[in-house]
Amino acid sequence: MTEVTIGVLADPDLATRLARSLRDDLPDELARVVGEQVEWRVLVNDDPFEAMYPDSVHLIDKAREYVRETTWDLALCVTDLPLRDGRSVLVADIDPAHQVALISLPALGGMRLRQRLRELAVRIVEALRSRRSAALTRPNARGLRVVEQGGELRLVRPVRFGSLFLLAGMVRANRPWQLVVGLSSALAGAMAGTAFGVLYSSIWLLATAMGPLRLTGITVSALVALSAWIIAGHGLWERRIDGRDDRYLALRNAGTVSTVAVGTIVFFLALYAITLVAVAVVIPPDYLTSTLGRPCGPSDYLTIALMATVLGTVAGAVGSGLEDDVTVRKATYGYREQERRRVAEDQRRAREP
Repeated sequence: MTEVTIGVLADPDLATRLARSLRDDLPDELARVVGEQVEWRVLVNDDPFEAMYPDSVHLIDKAREYVRETTWDLALCVTDLPLRDGRSVLVADIDPAHQVALISLPALGGMRLRQRLRELAVRIVEALRSRRSAALTRPNARGLRVVEQGGELRLVRPVRFGSLFLLAGMVRANRPWQLVVGLSSALAGAMAGTAFGVLYSSIWLLATAMGPLRLTGITVSALVALSAWIIAGHGLWERRIDGRDDRYLALRNAGTVSTVAVGTIVFFLALYAITLVAVAVVIPPDYLTSTLGRPCGPSDYLTIALMATVLGTVAGAVGSGLEDDVTVRKATYGYREQERRRVAEDQRRAREP
């Protein structure tokens, strides 16, 4: 049997974790699909390769430069950067001549990333081995199409659906739940505001007197307020720099807003669950009945908990301004791009005599 070594070069964090899953899954999957008498060997390197050669124009060039001195037979480079090819969303850039491929993780969407990455990696390896592009667009390729350009094969999605995949993938890479974990000061303020809503009977009366439309309106307003406060208070909204052509600026800002919105919703739901338990434990049914002047039911407890959560969310918005900027900014592409530039600049200076 012939041994083929596949090197997987991945960005840190999510890309590296998925690359390690490829190390476990890819050999068996290739043996099943490709069907060659080959012993597949997969190696993983988690260096941020796009920062190592800042003078190169394209990431695929950086990938070629990085793997030039290795003993790998094939190279798959997995980046968490969103990429475009004209108006289309770039999923993978494949160079058959150098046996190198670049995969943009956000273009795979926000769900079933391990499975999607494994399926795509199998297609790419099959295409590189056979030197044919047909393997890239098998019937289950989910609307992907191949564009040939300058000896390279580019796997792209149409802009209509590709942008949705890209945005979902960016939010997934940003891991909005970590944003929630980092908002400790906001949580402290939210708990204080929630306690006010749980303990004061006037809030119960107000909550149960509101109709569904008003409750929905104040809930949405509280979520918007917390999201806006986080974005504005920590400078997450990126502005265009004069003289710099940044075509991904709007996309990064959209990813930031979406990430913060998802994180805020998760924060709200977690706070609502805690508040609902507190309302059920603290407020006896008989006392609530006497306060409301009518028989109470489960819907009243749900409504009171919702109102208390809204108050807590507004209080949490103030507390979110006390968080460490780095804790919050780690959930955005802009911060990670700045870190890459800093690493690239440090490496450039280190290479200077």
